[in-house]
Amino acid sequence: MLLGPNTGGGHTSVVLMSEAQLAYVRDAVGFLRRHGAQAVDVRHEVMERYHATVQHRMRRTVWVRGGCRSWYLDEHGRNTTLWPSFVSGFRRRTARFDRYAYRVDARPRQAQEAR
Repeated sequence: MLLGPNTGGGHTSVVLMSEAQLAYVRDAVGFLRRHGAQAVDVRHEVMERYHATVQHRMRRTVWVRGGCRSWYLDEHGRNTTLWPSFVSGFRRRTARFDRYAYRVDARPRQAQEAR
């Protein structure tokens, strides 16, 4: 899935965000191929830490501060739509697949196919 939570660009081009995500996915697929792995799944604690960081940064944005009410906010006042900073920061975060942020299903393909 591309353009998921907190990847919208309320102040920039969504094309830049999707290009960064595609590069990250390409890097992840390359990792899978090089290691003969079947899948990766983000570690729960990594996802929770990332989400907390994004929501913390979001609190300082115009979309949340000062009582702003918009369709970007959910019923709890959280903005899970937009990226809370510059695209350059998102592109840096997604510049390289972070293997250690994921659980890797490293079973060889042949073992998967025999099942």
